[in-house]
Amino acid sequence: MIPYLHCMLVVAAATTLPPRVLPVIQTIEGGAVGVVHQNENGTQDLGVMQVNTIWVPALAARSGFSEAETRTRLIEDPCFNIAAAALILRGYLEETHDSLLPAIGDYYSHTPALNGAYAALAQDTARRLFAAK
Repeated sequence: MIPYLHCMLVVAAATTLPPRVLPVIQTIEGGAVGVVHQNENGTQDLGVMQVNTIWVPALAARSGFSEAETRTRLIEDPCFNIAAAALILRGYLEETHDSLLPAIGDYYSHTPALNGAYAALAQDTARRLFAAK
């Protein structure tokens, strides 16, 4: 079962993302409510969609919450976290002129090899998640 699927579908519709993309990213990221992952570069990945802390200032400005409140919501509120991930992905889709796989890769890294590997993993994950049974 895909956690928070209803929220993902509502957010995907609101941000005009393909409905399967958020469940795929969440499956890859493996996040959950309360999860904080420390990265080697000093940043952290937060919550359900593992939103990187580099995004906290921009998300705080957009949401009207303080940076501390934004961080807390990213960790503790799954739908807030999913919406933040969708906004990030929507921005990457605009950067890539609606090229989905490079945008999904950008969610992980702009480094070409890492981007390509993540995009390939997303394709494999989508096949596995949404295969006809």
